[in-house]
Amino acid sequence: MNKKISLLAIALLFLFASAAQAAPAKKQDSIRVYLDNQEIQFQAAPIMKNGVTFVQFRPLFQALDYKVDWNRAKQQVTGTFLDQKLQMTIGQNTAYVNGVKTKLQVAPFTDAGNTLVPLRFVAEATGLPVTWDSKARTIKIDRESAIDDASAKVESLYNIIEKAGNAKELDAVMTAYHPNSPSYKEIQEEYRDQFKYDLSVSADVWDVTVAGSSIHAFTNVTLDRKSGPFTWDVTLHYEILVKKDASGAWKIYDQNQYETEYFLGDKLLEAKPVVPIAEQKALQESIDTQYKGFNEENGPLLMSVIHPDSVFYEMFQQSIAEGIFDEVNFMLKAETVRTVFFQGDDAVIYIEESDNADGETIQSTSLYWLKKHEGKWLIYDVLEVE
Repeated sequence: MNKKISLLAIALLFLFASAAQAAPAKKQDSIRVYLDNQEIQFQAAPIMKNGVTFVQFRPLFQALDYKVDWNRAKQQVTGTFLDQKLQMTIGQNTAYVNGVKTKLQVAPFTDAGNTLVPLRFVAEATGLPVTWDSKARTIKIDRESAIDDASAKVESLYNIIEKAGNAKELDAVMTAYHPNSPSYKEIQEEYRDQFKYDLSVSADVWDVTVAGSSIHAFTNVTLDRKSGPFTWDVTLHYEILVKKDASGAWKIYDQNQYETEYFLGDKLLEAKPVVPIAEQKALQESIDTQYKGFNEENGPLLMSVIHPDSVFYEMFQQSIAEGIFDEVNFMLKAETVRTVFFQGDDAVIYIEESDNADGETIQSTSLYWLKKHEGKWLIYDVLEVE
């Protein structure tokens, strides 16, 4: 009896074991991809192939702010953002990052009409760290920490610019710039000009973006005159690109000054400097000559009071040559004239003026900066006061 039961028990064990082996494996959950804790939505679920996670290229590139291009004839995927360019071809395990060849562990492929690319390669090529949670089957692309790290690097560069700018140390300030920058010499000359003045320098960094081997940011540098020769108080707004130099240190590679913001404080507008009578008369004569040149359509007379180093000099010459007086009438008149700065060879005059050449009076308020040139006061710059 015991022997029969034992044989029956053994038979039952084999039966259950066979059934267990025949049962289908439990389906794994789909892989989910997050960018800064925000899930990226794919029309086709991510696929794991040979240990590499593949995802649809378009939603991934778009989530990373990359412009997407698909060349059907070449079966080629391209993503571009700022100066970064990623390129992959279906079925080929060679990719290109900014023209540099890179070997892929597994080539991009198509599945059910969807083009799939290796997620980790794309994310890391764009400069972003990637983590894989095997238990939760989630992939996290951490753009926020990459941006925080990049922001700290850019801020350290502008700390150098601020400190060296206040100390007027040219060699020190240029350590913030990439030696291979296409604008290196131009930037150096700009600092030489800046250091001719006694200025307070402050800087700010904002809107930092990581783009593979580059950092993109918007910055500004504020220059406030403290004493010495006159210059406007300004904030210079830049769009910059930061890259590593040969030593691996991050440096400002390129910068584009897209705006100059002028600050005309009450201290300047309400100032009442002592001006010798003869100098005040000479200043007034230059302003009157300017009006006369415009009103009488006399180009040579107008140009006689424009400083040769002024940005207006060539502009006025060209406008006169192109016949501005044939197209525009002027009837300029100063209603209020008041000198608000006078020191050395610099003077700034506050003027409320009107123009009623076409029967409709237009009023404006401007600050005229005049500089003495060969003993004569000439108009160097003009800012409209809002």
